[in-house]
Amino acid sequence: MSSRSDSFIIKGLEKQPLQIPVELLIAQKALGITAVMVWINMAMFEQQHQPVNVALISEAMNISGAEVNKALACLADHGWIVDEGSEIRLAIPELKPVDPDVELLDPLQKGFEWLINFWTNRVGVPTPEDMQKLMFWVEQKGMSHEVIAVAIEEMCNSIDNPHMGYLEGILRHWIMEGVTTYQQLLDKPYLAKVLNQSRLESQIHPESERKWKELFPDEFDS
Repeated sequence: MSSRSDSFIIKGLEKQPLQIPVELLIAQKALGITAVMVWINMAMFEQQHQPVNVALISEAMNISGAEVNKALACLADHGWIVDEGSEIRLAIPELKPVDPDVELLDPLQKGFEWLINFWTNRVGVPTPEDMQKLMFWVEQKGMSHEVIAVAIEEMCNSIDNPHMGYLEGILRHWIMEGVTTYQQLLDKPYLAKVLNQSRLESQIHPESERKWKELFPDEFDS
């Protein structure tokens, strides 16, 4: 795919809510996080019916235009976008058949997918920036998705208009207290009011609880 500096039109996800296909999470190891986030940003612009160019994506993601072009080339090579000249069509390539006994998502990917669903159910559809920040706390800070979920619940119980800035304030405080795992948080229940209530899961949105039980049954058996 050639380098682009002109504006282009994106097609391919009309009339759908901005959701992240599980195939994108499965492919993120091959694509790299930059290419994944470029695809998500393009999906957001398309949903908002906004023409987009490399400069806009570069500004939104705070990366260089060369990095955006490299990511576009990677996405094209792997079938995630189709260059049609004046248009770029977003696509979701078919995955190769796999052994049904083999897990497609590793535990970290599975946990992050659940965390995005949890945020969506409690706060609303996350922006690409929200997802980047959530991924930062998981990957760079080593914060478990269970801890972040409790922090989201704590935020929703504390303020009327939950937002990422407030959540990050909670997480920074917990990091300073040496908390990155769910067990460490349970050892310091004074850090979260929701932990002092009867049961945390009773405060969780029903759809989030269902997904949690499916992915982490041991948490509910204990």
